[in-house]
Amino acid sequence: MGRKKENIIELFIDKAILVIAGLAAIVILFIYIIGNPNSIEYAGRDYGPKEIDISINKNAQRLQEQLKSEPNTTNQYKPQKPQYLSLLANSLQQTIDTGMKFPLPGYPDKTEMAKNRVYRIPSLPMIDKPGAAVIRMAAFVPTEELSASVTYGTAKTELEDMDIVTIESAIDVKSLYDMFRESFAGRNLPKEWRMEQYARPVFAKVELQKIVQQPDGNWSDWIEVPQTRICHIKKGLQLPQEASEYGMEIALVQFAKPEFRDEILQPPVYYNAIPTEPWISPSFYNERAKIIAKQREEMRRLEIEAERARRLQERSQPRPSSTVRTPTVPRRVARDTTAVTDGQMRYISEDAKFDAVKLTPNTNLADLEKIVFWAHDDTTKPGEKYQYRIRIGVFNPVAGRGWVSQEQKDLRDQIVLWSNFMELGAIIEIPRRLLFFATNIREIEKSTGVDRTVEIMVAKYILGNWASRTFSVKNGEEIGQIVETAGDSRLGQMGIIGDTIDFSTGAVMVDVHKVTEWIGTGSLRSRDYAELLYSRDGKTIERIAIKERFWPAGVVKTYKEISESLAAAPITLLNWSQAASGSNR
Repeated sequence: MGRKKENIIELFIDKAILVIAGLAAIVILFIYIIGNPNSIEYAGRDYGPKEIDISINKNAQRLQEQLKSEPNTTNQYKPQKPQYLSLLANSLQQTIDTGMKFPLPGYPDKTEMAKNRVYRIPSLPMIDKPGAAVIRMAAFVPTEELSASVTYGTAKTELEDMDIVTIESAIDVKSLYDMFRESFAGRNLPKEWRMEQYARPVFAKVELQKIVQQPDGNWSDWIEVPQTRICHIKKGLQLPQEASEYGMEIALVQFAKPEFRDEILQPPVYYNAIPTEPWISPSFYNERAKIIAKQREEMRRLEIEAERARRLQERSQPRPSSTVRTPTVPRRVARDTTAVTDGQMRYISEDAKFDAVKLTPNTNLADLEKIVFWAHDDTTKPGEKYQYRIRIGVFNPVAGRGWVSQEQKDLRDQIVLWSNFMELGAIIEIPRRLLFFATNIREIEKSTGVDRTVEIMVAKYILGNWASRTFSVKNGEEIGQIVETAGDSRLGQMGIIGDTIDFSTGAVMVDVHKVTEWIGTGSLRSRDYAELLYSRDGKTIERIAIKERFWPAGVVKTYKEISESLAAAPITLLNWSQAASGSNR
């Protein structure tokens, strides 16, 4: 039997499969084992998962070492603020050389001279000795804080008793202007140094300080008196906090405005609801008060003389046929009318003098010889005693620029140049608004002893008028109390709103003490009287004499003034518009 013919594919199929499997194994080896299919390319290099972890770990270690090492001082940040400010000051400096010039032999470098300028800072003249006045007001006081948009004329107000102290002085403004011109624009300075805007002094502040007498008789430290509650530009009057070229330039322009200048030098006063003469500064006010007092004394003297002449005439001329010659009242009155007219002329002249020194928006300070300035204290309290001192300051126009000599280096950054303080010297005591007087004593003998009752008149000052009540007080009882005012026509005329008035004094009667004292100059004689012992705090005992004839002269004067006020018609207060305009005075 012969062999069958075999198929070539069947003969080599197994070998072909082995070859294909081998090639596939080689491809898989190169792609998945040697070639790393999970790698990525970064910065021109392929990284597998393991290599990425190793690289990250190395970079983290290197960063940690850099953080722990000292900073590299060769690459510090340079602030760009100076360059920015320089560009604001001269935006063309990068393209234009502003200092370019032709060299001229024999002439100094003026640009360099302007940079290195030095001024002699002037000192202020000594101010005049201060004067003072205490003015009692029923003031229209703002009930809301004033601002540039809420002025005294537009704010809500209420009437309030106020004793305002005004301290006045003056400065030789002509000498001040001459010194500033000599220092900042004088002929002895190089032309490039002369600054006309600095040659006019700008007033910065009038500073008023006071000390208060303590209950133990000692005096407190000096404290600055704030501006009054009617100043609506307090924020604008705040001085710069530090000396800088920009801040000083703004302050010089701001404070030179008439509104700021007048508020600093001659601040206004509250509107007064009490009908009185228009307010004037202390020196003129005190002179006017002397004239008024003299007129009143003259009128009182003439009244006494007229009454004496009338009584003498009645005694000496019982019948119409009597020929006794006595001064007649008409003749006295005619002479008195002339005297009062002369006094009124002098009186009016004080108001005219004040108008002459008062600043107006059109006033040029350079044309004046002196400036009268003042400051108010509206923080006083009844019964307290104060001492005052005052000074005035002008701006240092070159503060913060360094344009001063080594001798005046202390003034290099001093914003305000101050005058010396001038003290008033006198002690100012604010009148009390609540007083009491022991007018009489009643003693009743009892089996348990003597029952003493003291009659005490308590007087209270309310908005220009005095009100009073008399209380019968015994040991341990308080002097004064709240009383009802219903049906009191006089209080109604005074404009007192309310059904009660508080006459409480806070003092308690302790006892009555009998006193024997010797009086007289040549031959002495004894005098017996009683004293009221009382206490305000339960610790300190105070005393006053009982009955008017035993009181000190000052107490008698005050008592008579209050009694005269109580006997006279009450004062009718002005409304806002009348007080603001000065009408109906």
